[in-house]
Order: sequence, then structure tokens, then C-alpha cells
Amino acid sequence: MPPATTLLPLRLKLRSRLTACRERVALRATLTAAHLLGLATGKHLRDLRASNDPLLTLQSHLEQAQLDARLAWEIVEILATRFSKIPERRRPYFSPSVRFRILELKNLLGWSREIAARVFLLSPNTLTNWERTADTEAHTVGSTVKPVPPVTRFSDCVRSLLQLMMRLKVGGEDLVAATLARAGWRLAPRSVRRIARQTPLPTPPEVPRKPSRPVIARFAHHVWMMDVTEVQAFLGGTFHVAAVFDAFSRVPLAVETLDTKPRARAMARLLKTAARAYPRPKYLITDLGWEFDGKAFRKALARRGIIQRFASKENIYATARLERFWRTLKEMTRLRLFRPLTVHDLEERLELALLHYVCFRPHQGLDGATPAEVLLALDPAARCGVSPPRGRLGEGSPHPPFAVDFLDRQHRALPVLIAA
Repeated sequence: MPPATTLLPLRLKLRSRLTACRERVALRATLTAAHLLGLATGKHLRDLRASNDPLLTLQSHLEQAQLDARLAWEIVEILATRFSKIPERRRPYFSPSVRFRILELKNLLGWSREIAARVFLLSPNTLTNWERTADTEAHTVGSTVKPVPPVTRFSDCVRSLLQLMMRLKVGGEDLVAATLARAGWRLAPRSVRRIARQTPLPTPPEVPRKPSRPVIARFAHHVWMMDVTEVQAFLGGTFHVAAVFDAFSRVPLAVETLDTKPRARAMARLLKTAARAYPRPKYLITDLGWEFDGKAFRKALARRGIIQRFASKENIYATARLERFWRTLKEMTRLRLFRPLTVHDLEERLELALLHYVCFRPHQGLDGATPAEVLLALDPAARCGVSPPRGRLGEGSPHPPFAVDFLDRQHRALPVLIAA
């Protein structure tokens, strides 16, 4: 019989003092309970597997996979807790092949940059740089991200697929070869094993393609642009803002807010609204989104004789003015700090911001003129300015003839100068 000091006390009072001996006994009991729970779980899964019922066998596989997934995530969190104690500058760098595997996992699971960065203890900007390096349309080729083996030719593409299948535990060499044979590629199991162990090859630089001829806006209503941007809501969710933008005068001709991502019919209605109020353009530049490639949208363009041009990654200046407009509009409305709760709140902010942008805010790309002055072919007020009065310190009135006011007085935003 073991000594009395090692026995589990049966009557423990909550107010009693916790001694070191009792604490060790409690810890040991917790570990013993975890071990018994594992044995019970294993016996339960084995009983299901031993039955001749295929449904119970599938249930055992499912429960085992769920248990493995939960334990794997717990192991990841434990390792991340220890790894996060190291300062960021002293943490070891990921190799190019591991970076490519991280991007593969991110795309496979559909994670956002924030989730992937939190799991792998990285910065979202770092993942953005990795994805930019892995982009096939990138202007430069570096060694930041390299697949193992590199995806350059047809044979290397096969190697990359085999590596991914082996990492996903599709099976051994025979099962992987049989799976590829059913898909259309016939390989021997020995070839699968040899390719899986093969060292990576250097990635040759891609030959840049010749960019297409861009469309240049010569006058107002010569070139229009259309795009849709997202605005994060206060309690989760996303609002969408669509706009028809004149490329020459930088004037948003029509703006619409939506609860969900618009379809081709909604974009066709927005285009019709702008075409009824303004002269029809010759060109319309959009991105490759499915809302601008639908049948209803293309039919609306054909009826009005508008030529549609698509912005590509080769020409980053195709929609630069419109992207800059979205950025300026979000900065003016402070949507990154004060997120709207409803669409009505968003429309109230956009109404004042658009008024300030079109009529009061001078544009550097327009030589200090406002977009409204360029659209209406008016003489810019900036050209009528005169030199301010000069004088020595203390001479004359210290109060200027102008005063600073705000269009949005509630939030003290959108400043304008008025006569004092």
C-alpha cells in the first residue's frame, strides 16, 4: 500500500489551504483523466471501425478527422505562443519554398491576409509582398517566393501538383499515380516517388508581354470609367459604392450605394442614368469584374454605341484616376475610422464629400481647378488670384479676410474658405 501522503484526499474543502502535495496530486489526476479520456475515445473509434456497418465506419473516420483537426489547431496555438515571445527582428526567416506553401494554404483554405498573418505570425504587408512576387504579371522576378518544384514548364507543373498531393495526404505513390491517371495524366509510381524527392529547379524570368495601346481622355465626356468599391460596415458586413467617372474632368457623374455586390443589370441601370443626363462617351473603361461582363451590361453599351475597354495589369495607369478618387473619397469621409451602420448613414457622408470634391476641392492634376470648373468649361478661380498684401510685423489688421468653415460641421470635416 502506498504511503498516506500520496493518496488522493477525498474531502477537500474549498477554503482549505492548497499545499504543494495536493497541487501535485491534482495535476497528476488531471493528466490521468486525460489519458483515460484518450483510451475511451480510442476504444469508441475502434468499436465503430470493427462493426460491419459502412455508415458507422465512415462516422469513425469523421470523428477521428475532427479530433485530429482540433488537436492540430491547439498544437499550432501552443507553438505560436512560444514563437511569439521572440522579437520580430530575431525570428528566423521563412525559406522561399515555405513561403510558397504558406500562400498555397492561404488560397486553399480561402483565408484573408489578416487570418493567415495571425496564424503564421507575420505582417499582412509581408503576405501582400509575397503574393505580388508570385504574380505572373509582375514586372520583376525575384527569389522571395519559389514553389518546390518551381512551376515554369509543363513537367514542372506536374511536379508541383504531385508535391501538393503528397502534402495533402492523398496517398502513397500508387494511389497518387492512380488518381492522376483518372484525371488524365498517366505516371508510374516510381516516377511519382522520384519527382516527389527531386530538388527544385531555378525559375527563369518570364518575357514581359507588350502592353496594349491605352485610351487617352482628350476632352470631357470622351472617356468614362466605372468601378465598384467596398465599404466596411460598423457591425460587420460590407456596403458597395458604384460610380460612373469622367476621366478628363475627374467628376463622378453618377454614384449609387448598394447593400450587396451589384450585378450586370444594376450596372446597366447606373450607366443608363448617367447617359440620360450627360453626353454619351466614346469609350468606357472597366475592370474584368463579372458585373461589367454580363449580357445586360454589354447590351446597354451596344445600344448607345459605347466602346468598352478593359483595364489590365499590364497598364497600371488605366484606372489610376478612378482608384485615386476612391482613396480620396474614403479619406474625406473618414470611413476607415467612422464606419457607417446603415446605407443611409453612408449616403449622408457621401453626399457632403462629393459636394466638396466636385465644387470646392482644387485638383492638382487639373492645375488647381475644381472638377466642376473643368466639366463646365469655366475659368478656374485659381487663375484669378492676386498677391496677398504685404507689410511688416505688427502693421495692419492681423485678421485675414477669409475664415475656415466646414461642410460637415458635426464631424468638423471637409474644410472650405469663406469671406469673413
